[in-house]
Amino acid sequence: MTFRTKLILWIGGLASCAYLIALRIGRLWGGSSENGYTGALFWMTALFGLAFIWTMAWWAGQRLAARIRSLLGQAAAGFQPGGFQAIRIGGKDEVAELAALMNRLVVERIAGDEARSRLVSDSAHELRTPVAILRGHLETMLKGAAELKRENLVSLLDETKRMSRLISELQQVSLAEAGKLKLDRSWTPISHMIQEVADIFAVEAEDKRIKLTCRLEEDDEVYCDASRMKQVMINLIGNAIRYTPEQGSVDVIQTIQLNGQIRVEVSDTGPGIAPEKLPYIFHRFYRVDDARNRSDGGTGLGLAIAKQFVEAHGGTLEVSSTQGEGTRFILQLPIFPDH
Repeated sequence: MTFRTKLILWIGGLASCAYLIALRIGRLWGGSSENGYTGALFWMTALFGLAFIWTMAWWAGQRLAARIRSLLGQAAAGFQPGGFQAIRIGGKDEVAELAALMNRLVVERIAGDEARSRLVSDSAHELRTPVAILRGHLETMLKGAAELKRENLVSLLDETKRMSRLISELQQVSLAEAGKLKLDRSWTPISHMIQEVADIFAVEAEDKRIKLTCRLEEDDEVYCDASRMKQVMINLIGNAIRYTPEQGSVDVIQTIQLNGQIRVEVSDTGPGIAPEKLPYIFHRFYRVDDARNRSDGGTGLGLAIAKQFVEAHGGTLEVSSTQGEGTRFILQLPIFPDH
């Protein structure tokens, strides 16, 4: 016998009992046959109404319990070693909303776990090379196969510096992604900062006969973490100089926008970035030119950190590029922190 059949029979039996009870109460209340039937009708209606309400409440409770049991069963079955299976609950009630929320939370948790796993894997990969170099040099020295020369010590020191820089940058990325990056904000003359960074690379640009041009608006202060924003500009201008061939040009343009933001463009006449590589340019450890980046000591974290720092200030960092023509980075930063 199905649940629906049982429910119909149960309601029918309940209604019959309610009628007999109401009839008896009505006769006792009314005293006469006519009044008794009138009273019985009133009490029967009242009792049947109460019975109907109780039945519907019981049915709704049973339906809710069944949906919750289905939700729990699917959740338990979904968390298996083979992977998570999405919970499928139809309807638009609270149980369906709870199922959708659980699916979303699990997907976010899985994405977070995968990101952490990739970070550990990428970090191990990046540290493997300098550690192998250090080990090789030290083992050779211990065996007496090589003399302790100054250039060997300089090479070892360079590798230790690279590992220290990598560890420091990994820590910054981790803090930024966790939303725990602390900003020491103060009113900073952004044009002066950009000019200072450009001056740092002036000698390198001159050696490569690169025309480095800065067009900056004066008297423009931004409420930001000066140290972190300087690191962003060092990364952007440094990359532009590094990847621009001899006799090329690098332009840095800074303007104040009407929407209360500072806009900084750093463009170069380098080889450009292939369209299929452009979406990954801000990913951790991503290298457009792997061999070239390793040779100059880059960690592959500079642009990822730059984007995190800019976004922590409520700004944006975007890139556009055309192969054979060059690359342009556009930084937009709110002057006030609440913009």
